Formats: sequence, structure tokens, C-alpha cells
Amino acid sequence: MLSPAIIEVVDDNADIRRMLALVLKSHGFNVRTHESAEAFLNAENPQMQRLLILDVRMPGMTGLELHTRLQNQGHQVPVIFMSGECQPHETTAAQSSASVDFLWKPFSTQQLLQAIERGLQLLSSETT
Repeated sequence: MLSPAIIEVVDDNADIRRMLALVLKSHGFNVRTHESAEAFLNAENPQMQRLLILDVRMPGMTGLELHTRLQNQGHQVPVIFMSGECQPHETTAAQSSASVDFLWKPFSTQQLLQAIERGLQLLSSETT
């Protein structure tokens, strides 16, 4: 599946970033990875639609904080949150935000691809 959107993976775990990039690229996605929310914010802003896959818990700025910051700046980027461990308030915040999905690590490739498909449908409905 070739997608005109960039899938941005933000996770402090290098193994997770590598695994997600490998899986998503093998399914035809254009992928960029970032080791932190700050690294994502400092990266070049592509002139393409984007979908974010954000780890909820990261050192420094969390995935929840990054999502809130983007929303406050007027960026309506679909977000898929993921986490291996969360406090109940973090899970509730992620699920009640305007996110596409919340995936518990470890999740299946099928779960991830279904969430991405929903996010891409949101992007395509915004441009039509």
C-alpha cells in the first residue's frame, strides 16, 4: 500500500522504532522515526500529510504532551498512541483525546495496520 502520508514514529526505544519502521516500510509506507518528542519537533516539517504513532511515556516531553502541543498550534494530525505501561490517568487521557487508537505493546501488525488505515481515512476525509 503506497500512501502519500508520512508515518512519523516517536518512541524513546530504539528497538521499537526500528521494528515499526521495518514493518511499515515493508507495507509500502513512507516512515520517519524520532527518539523523542523534542526530536520530532526539531525535525524538518515535510510538506506532506502526516500520521503520528506516539509512545505515551517518554523522558522529557511525553506523547500526550506532544499531541496537546500540536493541537494547541492548530495541527490536526491523526495520532495513534502506544504504550507498554501507563498510569490509568494517562490511558484515559490518550483514549479521550482526538486520537485514532490506543495500542498496548506488544501489539500485532494487523492491529497497527488497522489503526493506520483509520488514520489515513481521516486524512483523506479532511482533503475531500
